[in-house]
Amino acid sequence: MLNSSILTLVQIFTILVKFITQTIFIKYLGKEYLGLNGLFTNVLSVLSFAELGVGSAIVFSLYSPLAHRDEKSISGLMNLFRKAYNAIGIIIAVAGLIMIPVLPFLIKDYHSLTHVSLYFILYISNSVVSYFFTYKRSLLIADQKEYISALNQLKYTALQVVLQVAVLFFFHSYAYYLIVAIITTLLSNFTISRKVDRLYPYLSQHKDVKVDKKSLHIIRNNIVGMVGSKIGSIVVRSTDNLLLSAFMGIYVVGVYSNYLLIVTSISSIFTKLISSVTASVGNLIAEDNKKRTFDVFKTHYTINFFIVAISAGCLFVSLNPFIKFWAGKSYTLALSIVVVIVLNYFFDQLRQSSLTFITAYGLFVANGKKSVVEAIMNFAFSFTLLVGFHLGIRGVLLGTILTNLILNSWWEPLLLFRAGFGFRKKYMRFYLINYWLCNLTSLIFTFLIAQLIFHLDGYLNTSNFLVALLNSVLMVIFQIIFFTLFYSRTSGYKYLIRIIIRLVAKRH
Repeated sequence: MLNSSILTLVQIFTILVKFITQTIFIKYLGKEYLGLNGLFTNVLSVLSFAELGVGSAIVFSLYSPLAHRDEKSISGLMNLFRKAYNAIGIIIAVAGLIMIPVLPFLIKDYHSLTHVSLYFILYISNSVVSYFFTYKRSLLIADQKEYISALNQLKYTALQVVLQVAVLFFFHSYAYYLIVAIITTLLSNFTISRKVDRLYPYLSQHKDVKVDKKSLHIIRNNIVGMVGSKIGSIVVRSTDNLLLSAFMGIYVVGVYSNYLLIVTSISSIFTKLISSVTASVGNLIAEDNKKRTFDVFKTHYTINFFIVAISAGCLFVSLNPFIKFWAGKSYTLALSIVVVIVLNYFFDQLRQSSLTFITAYGLFVANGKKSVVEAIMNFAFSFTLLVGFHLGIRGVLLGTILTNLILNSWWEPLLLFRAGFGFRKKYMRFYLINYWLCNLTSLIFTFLIAQLIFHLDGYLNTSNFLVALLNSVLMVIFQIIFFTLFYSRTSGYKYLIRIIIRLVAKRH
């Protein structure tokens, strides 16, 4: 609860200040630089393949020694982590330099922009410098103290935003904007490194301790499994802007990036909320009570489903009014594109419960194999629909939706039920009822309520911000009524009611 609440609040604050920064960014630098920034983000995500899932594999390996307070094993793993991340930082720096000659092929209107190579080097540098300190955050995550890392990031995010807004206001410079990010990233990672050294003083006493051969073998196997997951994640999440930039131009990327900022911001809040219990689930799994773990999963899944359905409904009815208010009518997309954006969000976020438990179980190898197939399918679908059928943004996102429906929707829960819970017979019931029946019912209900809300909007003569706010409030009310009528007997619903009652009781 501590990790979930603090991480969620920090994420909300981070999103709010991102909106402030992007608003100033749009005003002083415009759509082209906004698109360039979005493209660089995706290029960096591709280059981050060099990380190979080392972080996740070592965090998983830390659960057991932390539970037994085995200081030498913890120190050995952190020493390995340090060496690995130093090497990764250097590899990304070299890969970034190699990418510079490729940029003209990724940006359709490359020659209409100036100093693109300089901006790219600065953007990549921000990532590179982080790898030399950030590995110590993983110890806090594994030890269920991620809130300490989050609060550190909160402080330096606030500093970064103040400085970046000042730079944009006074200098209108994208280069200075990026330099500020590099400096604050260094400060944030350096201070958290010192904090970890104080919390775990034995790390400095065992600087030469190495990981034993058995643990090293397990880590290597997990990293091999994570390679597949990494490929899948990069292709699914990081190639959209690359395809749009190469075939439609940086202008389209700039317009789409505002929608992407809102959707990924909402997604990151709920992903933090849902996945912040991974270490706690790992602890529960270590107790080897499969029935208890399965019961927790069902509650976790239901809560995630409620969150996803309500937030998707709010995004559907509020995205365009909010964009009109925030960035202007020229930055809005057709409602049909908004439908596809929201559906992509809906099906992607539904995966988070399964992925949280798959990570906690350490099922990296099996899930990694699936991710390679996922990457190939997603790119093939997106490329064909974009280039062959000329569907633009719709095509790129429909490729991801099809991949989720055809592959991820059944593979990830099946892997969890077979290799994790050991309840194969319960899988089909879960998949057919919880995934298809519940999801389709929820989507149909959301669409019908959205039509009613859009109809009511025709009678409103007020600001777009108030329209967006009112639309979201109405959607939340209708969704709560829907879930109360049809899901009040589920464990997830009862759990949420107990939390609400407890919070209300504390206030009184």
